Amino acid sequence: MSLLADLLNHMPPNVAGAGKSSVAKRAQDRPLLVLVEPAQLPSSPYTNAANATPEWRQARDRYINHVMTCRGCYAPGGRHCVTGAELRATYDNTPMEAHP
Repeated sequence: MSLLADLLNHMPPNVAGAGKSSVAKRAQDRPLLVLVEPAQLPSSPYTNAANATPEWRQARDRYINHVMTCRGCYAPGGRHCVTGAELRATYDNTPMEAHP
């Protein structure tokens, strides 16, 4: 006899449906997930993407989405295609924080 056969002989038989009740019981014991409102970020003297203006975030996202898919752009080397250069200029010139 093989080692695997010896191990299988010592295991209890698998009864159909026996494992389902314990799984159902564990699912009932878990707390339910609920949606909550996102927390408002406290005002901070530091400007980051979380409290930047929507215009800045849009300019950043458009630039990054273009650079990630364009074969003519290589951002670490500062090489951009015409569209990439325009998007980079828009991104650089868009203010990150709103000045009252």
